[in-house]
Amino acid sequence: MWGLVFGIVSISLATPFVSTRIFNKWFSLPEILYLSPMPTISLASVIFLWLQSRCLPYYADKWSWTPFAATTALFALAYGGMAYSFYTYAVPEKLTIFEAASVPESLFINLLGTLFALPAILEYTFLSYYIFRGKAAELLYD
Repeated sequence: MWGLVFGIVSISLATPFVSTRIFNKWFSLPEILYLSPMPTISLASVIFLWLQSRCLPYYADKWSWTPFAATTALFALAYGGMAYSFYTYAVPEKLTIFEAASVPESLFINLLGTLFALPAILEYTFLSYYIFRGKAAELLYD
């Protein structure tokens, strides 16, 4: 977990200094006000993870899901920040997503495959959760 946090912090701090375009996207005046909740919530998630990791395990596993939720939020915020930083580039400063896009016919084939495969994956996931519900034993830390 702490490797993930260290990696996210390192990349988040280094990314604006890689490119002046990315630096200007994050630190120009109106954008910095709109984007300020992202690093603030990320810092709060790291502090929360640090505090939670000192208190685990909880009695009867109550609130044991919160570090996972905080880590998921931290990952989502980091991904959103990277997506915002590099948008419209697929290869930074070289190739945009519009230049890298496939021809419409190929995208249509991918859409048809997804329309059939995704429902099957979702049905299988729900079926496996339904079949194996209630079969887990109580979690003990003895």
